[in-house]
Order: sequence, then structure tokens, then C-alpha cells
Amino acid sequence: MRIKIVVFDGFDELDVFGPFEVLAMAGFDVALVAVERSGPVTSMRGVQLQIPEVLGPADGVIVPGGGWLNRAAEGSWAQAQRGVLPERLSALAPSTRWMASVCTGALLLAAAGLLTGRRATTNRSAYDELRAHDVTVLDERVVDDGDRVTAGALSAGLDLGLWLTERELGAATANRVAAAIEYRAAQR
Repeated sequence: MRIKIVVFDGFDELDVFGPFEVLAMAGFDVALVAVERSGPVTSMRGVQLQIPEVLGPADGVIVPGGGWLNRAAEGSWAQAQRGVLPERLSALAPSTRWMASVCTGALLLAAAGLLTGRRATTNRSAYDELRAHDVTVLDERVVDDGDRVTAGALSAGLDLGLWLTERELGAATANRVAAAIEYRAAQR
């Protein structure tokens, strides 16, 4: 199973590397991908990455947050304003098994029209903004709505990774990974 995690200038590191670590340990083929072109990407705290691949077809796609709440010049809010990433997510959604988000990445899924009429979660400070997209917001660490799975604030990315691992590979694999990272996951 090929899982792509989208990165863009201003992404939150834990939103990306939490689920990346869990899913890679579970045995998934996980790749970081850029929005428009390969090359350098800088996180919200200055971590620089060289990303060789651009977002394209995948079995699963994970969208991080970062920079939404403070309307940063780079980050998820800026990506929503530009519109390119929401447009790509919308175009890819029919061909993926699922799309997921961590923290305010849910607002990028919502901007793409992918959460309308669904249940989802995000950072608590962004609940009202998510509700404005006709989303039923739940105060949960992970909300699974079939082909859309959302995780709350940034530390919930670990829970998302474990949730997806259990969903795709079973509880034994998820429990093995949780034990290996010495993490007690949210109720799955």
C-alpha cells in the first residue's frame, strides 16, 4: 500500500513525522511528496527537506496542518488561499482508498470539498472554521468517516498512524508498533 504525505512550506513537523514513523514501522510504503514541484521544502520551524516526488495517485494521502491558526504566510492556511493543493486533493480523492489529515490539515480537506456533510476533527481552536464547511465536528483524537479520516491537534498524528495501521493491517500490527514506540494510543 502506497501512502503519500503532502509537505509544503510551513508544514508542522509533528503532523508529518508522527504518522510517517508509525506507518513506516508498520511496513507501509510511505513517501513525502510536494504540492507542485520537487525540490526544497521548509517546515514551520525551519527544517529543510529535499522532496523528490510530487503529489499524485496513491492508495492513501495524509495532509498536515501548520500555520492555519496564525494565518502564516506559509502553511496550511496559505495553501488553502492559493487553492492548488485543495484542487489536487479533490481531483485525486476518487482514486484513493482514503484521505486523511492531521490537525488543521482537515481544513485543507474541507477547502477541497472532501469533508462536506461528514464527521471530522481538527485542532480545537479551529472547530468553528471546520463547522463552517458543513462538517459535523467531533471532539475526538481520530474520526474515521470511511474514506476520510481526520486527527485532532498535532500529537494526534501518532494516533492517526496507529488507527490506519489497525484498519489496514489489523490490531496485532498496530499493537506491535505502539509497543515499539512506547506509546499508548487513543482508544481504537
